[in-house]
Order: sequence, then C-alpha cells, then structure tokens
Amino acid sequence: MDVQIEAQIFLESRRGLFQTDGFRSFRTFNFPGYRAEGREAFGKLLAVNDETLLAQREHEIKVHEFCEIVLIPLVGGIEVHVEKGSADFVNSGEALRFLANPDQTYILINPYPQETINYLQIRLSTEHSMHSKQLSEFNLLHKNILQPVFSGGKDEVNIYTGKYGGREEGVYSVSNPGNGVFVYVIEGAFEVKNRLMERRDGLSLRNAEVIEFEALSQDAIILLVEV
Repeated sequence: MDVQIEAQIFLESRRGLFQTDGFRSFRTFNFPGYRAEGREAFGKLLAVNDETLLAQREHEIKVHEFCEIVLIPLVGGIEVHVEKGSADFVNSGEALRFLANPDQTYILINPYPQETINYLQIRLSTEHSMHSKQLSEFNLLHKNILQPVFSGGKDEVNIYTGKYGGREEGVYSVSNPGNGVFVYVIEGAFEVKNRLMERRDGLSLRNAEVIEFEALSQDAIILLVEV
C-alpha cells in the first residue's frame, strides 16, 4: 500500500523578519519575535534562519532550552565565540555545529572591515549533550553531487548540500523511512517532487523515501536536512 507524501511549501516571501541596526534575520519557522500559523517546527528542525550581519558588527545568540546550532556561511565567514576565551572562524565551505546552553550567550562577529556576511543559522532539538564542537568542510566546486555537511546515519540528523548546473538532476535517499526531509534552496531554482522552488524557498516532506530534484538554473545550490 502506497503511503501518501505529506508536503508543505515555505515561500521566501512569507518568512518572518527580525531586524536591528546592522543585523537582519529572515525566519522560515516560528521563532522568538515571529509567530504565524503553519510555521511550526518540522520534527527536530526548530529553525532555519537566513541572517545577514554588516561589517564590524556582532550578534548575540541566546536559547531558551538546550538545542544544537548549525552555522553555515553563505557569503564570507563568521567569527564565532562558543567558549569563553576562544573563537572559531567559520568560512564559506565550512559549517560549525555546537550544543547551545540556555545559561550561556554566544557571539557572532563579522570581522571584515567593509563586507557584509550572510549565513544560515539552523537549530535542532536534542536529547543528549554533544561532547565538543564539530567543524565540517565541503567543496561546492565539485558540482552535480550532494555532499555531506553533517552525516551521522539513520538515527542522526543528516545535512547535505550541492551545487548543480542547469537541467542537472539529483536524488537523495532517506536513511531512515521514519524521517522527514526539509529542502531549502540557497541559490537559483529547482524542481523538487514536481514543485517549483526558488531562491530561499523551503519544502518539508514526510513519507518520501527518495527525493528527486532538477536544477532549473545554472549554479543552483540546494540544502537538505533529514530529521
């Protein structure tokens, strides 16, 4: 018996906006300061925030409960202060994952004198404590293939990304049939499960064991989060 795929589109134009002097955040899901019907968390995926930080500015991150935070720079790099007395620089082509404690404040800094940076802040619910920060690398110069950002098998959250040429196709096989997959278009346009997705659109999918997609523009970049 075929199981019907459950899908929900999250349009770029319908995202929540939070803005202060030097900082801007577009929220795909409900988040402190933004709440809308149909924008609840997708399983363990609590947040996909598209954030911009002006040159020489900083932004504080505070959480209300333990969660994992994944930072993926899209333009430029970020200086991240997770532990007191130390800083990590996370460049484009890298991602940083760490456990956020509600008793702490985390600082993101744009170290560039003139350039604006853009990055994704992803939040994931967690039932256990990670032992350390994790820094991963991926190379989008290798086109038309999905690359792991973080991959831990069927019982973990898996994040993949890839850059595709126009009309190039890709397939993602879900590691655990009980998991859902959130698809996010970073750049360009894709057709995913017969749905048109454009830049910064999101799509949640449940009961899909295989996800097929096709790039509709040159150098289109896709992100998949299996939770």
